[in-house]
Amino acid sequence: MKKELNYTSPEVSEEMYKLGIRWKASAYWQFIPGGNYYVLKEKLEPFKKGFPAYNMTELGHMIPFGFFNKMKIHKYLNGYFKLQTRDKKWKTYTSESEARGRYLIELFTSGNVVLEDSKEKTQPQK
Repeated sequence: MKKELNYTSPEVSEEMYKLGIRWKASAYWQFIPGGNYYVLKEKLEPFKKGFPAYNMTELGHMIPFGFFNKMKIHKYLNGYFKLQTRDKKWKTYTSESEARGRYLIELFTSGNVVLEDSKEKTQPQK
């Protein structure tokens, strides 16, 4: 299995960053301007564009417990992961970290979870 599959993709990482979702990451996606692509690095080089790349453990800490138990992610025999979205549709991803990252984004964009510095509480929707 490719090492990159253990982490959220550059697109998911960038979306999480723009939403203000932050956590200490063990790796980073660094943008390579000449090639117009991202590479996975242990540390982001100074003055370089990039985003945290989250692994399964880090995503597990980021998803609130009440929501973690309700997470609808299933692994299929072909190695793909499916995530059931809030509109009850299933989307397919190449890795579990990608599916969990998308799930976390969905929690924040739906308003079910807010950042800690916000005055609102993070409670599972009933």
